[in-house]
Parts: sequence; C-alpha cells; structure tokens
Amino acid sequence: MSLGLRETRRRRSQTFRWTLLKWLIALIMIGAAGWYSYLIGNDLANKEVSKLQNKNRELDQTVQELMGLRDQLNLELEETKQVSAELESRYQNDVPTGEIKILVNEINNKLENGVSLDRIKFLISTAAKTQSCDNDPIEKRFFVNTPFYTGAHDNIDYARGSVTITAQGESAYSSDGKVEAWYDPAKPIDVIFTLLGGEQVKISGELPLHKSVVVNGSEYRFTLKAGARGFMQAIGDRCDYP
Repeated sequence: MSLGLRETRRRRSQTFRWTLLKWLIALIMIGAAGWYSYLIGNDLANKEVSKLQNKNRELDQTVQELMGLRDQLNLELEETKQVSAELESRYQNDVPTGEIKILVNEINNKLENGVSLDRIKFLISTAAKTQSCDNDPIEKRFFVNTPFYTGAHDNIDYARGSVTITAQGESAYSSDGKVEAWYDPAKPIDVIFTLLGGEQVKISGELPLHKSVVVNGSEYRFTLKAGARGFMQAIGDRCDYP
C-alpha cells in the first residue's frame, strides 16, 4: 500500500511539473510574440517617422521655392506698374485729346481727300498771323427738320448763296408723350453746310455748335444755337483766308 501511495504522488508530481512546463512555454511564446510585435511596430514607426521627415523637408523646400516665386512676381509686378505708368504718361503726352484731337482728325481727313501736306503746313504757319475779320456778324434763323416734319424755311444761305445751312434734329415730345412737329434742342443735332460746287460738310452734337468753312477765298465762322421753338439761330462772320 505504501508503494501505491508513492506511485500516486510520483504521478501527481510529474503532472504538476508538466503543467508548469507548459505554462512556462506558453508564457515564453507570449513574451516572444510580444517582443516581436514591439520590434515590428518600432521598425514601422521609425520608417513612418523617416517618411514624415522626408516629406517635411520636401514641404520646406516647396515653401522656399514658393516664397522665392512670390518675391519674383512682386518684383515683376512693380516693374510692370512702372512700365504702365511710363506708357500712360507717354500716351497723355503723345496722343491728342480734346480740340487738338479734333484738329488732328481734320488734318487726316484733308490728307485723305487729296490736300497736300505742304499746303496744310503753309496754312498752319499762316495761322500765327493776325487774321482780318469783318467783325460784323450776321444772324439768321431757320426751321430744323425732324423725322416727322420737313417744310418751308428749313435752310439759310450766306455769302450770296455760297454757303447753305440745313439741320436735322430729333422730334420733341409733349408732356403726355405725343410727338411734336419741332425738334428737341436738348438732344444731339446734325448740321449740314453745303458749299458752292456741292461739297457738303456735316457736324453733329449738342447745341451750341461752332464751325468754320472756307469758300471763295474767305473763311466763314459760324455759331449755331437754339432759337425760338422749332428754329435754330446761325451767327456768321467773314474773315480773310488764310
């Protein structure tokens, strides 16, 4: 019986040691797996950190390039502003405006119509001389034609018929919106000067208007303004030409 008890204890002892060994092996495997996981995670983290550092360096370089490009664009913008200011200044100085522009356009028209440049230069040079005028202006009136009225007394003449003046205006409207027979002096108007020989000179704009024409070796200067209802007043004076 003592032998059987001893055998039972021996078996229990072997079973305990074997169980303890299995737990020990399991713990070692768990620890090894944990350590392996740590090493793998640490390696991945290091790689990610390295990748982020490289990305950060690339971004820093891009920022530096963009800042350099910004500075270059600002410099080019300042240069463009300076060039634009210079061009605008030259434009203001070189391109005619106002009455000078009208004079330049008139010169171009004369050149296109066959007047020689030498003739124009001569006339400009003689303009500096004192011009003799009659200083006895003659005032006449005539009815202005409209799209709804063309009738008598719609023209006047000067210099014994050498200059005939007619005009075309826009119809006036009554307070209730009805078309009137006379023109509206507040709106632009067309005035036609018919010279001896049939040549016509047309001017347009709001009254008063001013125009000079040359006929029979004399210059006739006209001022056109609104007169009584439906009429236009023309004031003409003769001057020597040139």
